[in-house]
This record gives sequence, structure tokens and C-alpha cells, in this order.
Amino acid sequence: MQQLSRLLANGPTYVLLYVLFMVPTYLLPYLGSNSAALSGAGVAAGQGFYPLFWVHLICLIALCVLAYMRGVLVAKTWLVILPIIALIFDLVPVLNWVPLVPTIMHILALILGASAQRQ
Repeated sequence: MQQLSRLLANGPTYVLLYVLFMVPTYLLPYLGSNSAALSGAGVAAGQGFYPLFWVHLICLIALCVLAYMRGVLVAKTWLVILPIIALIFDLVPVLNWVPLVPTIMHILALILGASAQRQ
């Protein structure tokens, strides 16, 4: 954890790691990762959630962890709320029809997190 904190102290490294986990959240929905129908069908068939849903969720949680750690380093602990809002708007069935909100939240997390100086 200490090594990751040292990495996230550098703004460009934060941006690179954030984008690395953010890109799959835009590609996986084309494969149905946030589809309530596919997940519901899998649960009804006894197979559990659609496997790509878990990959999507892990990427979004990783974004939350990165933003939290960067927020602690730069004394902006509220930074974590931006990827959390993106997670909600990305995975909640009716809210995921509004694709612009997660994009705005990710852009804000990138800009505000990268531009902040370490305290």
C-alpha cells in the first residue's frame, strides 16, 4: 500500500492509472456488462451474474480506491465521491441510460486529482 501511495503522489501516474481502469468501463458495456437483462437471466438460470459485470465492477471499485488514495495524499478526501457517482450512474439499471454523468465525473476526478498538489 505504501508503494502505491508513493506512485499516486505523482499527478501523471495518477492520471495513467485512472485511465487504465477507466477505459474498460467504456468498452465492457458494449458486451453487456451493465445489462440488467443479462445479469437477471444468469441469476434466473442459476449461473449467477454475468461474468463481465464483475470485471466492470472491479474496474469501478479500483477507480474509487485510486481517487480515495489520491484524495488523502492531496488533502481532498471528497475526491472519492466522483467515481462513486460514476459507479452508481454506470451500474444502476435506469440511471445507466444517462451516459454523460459518468463521463463528467471521471473527467472531474482526473482534472481535480491531477491538478492538486501534495500536502
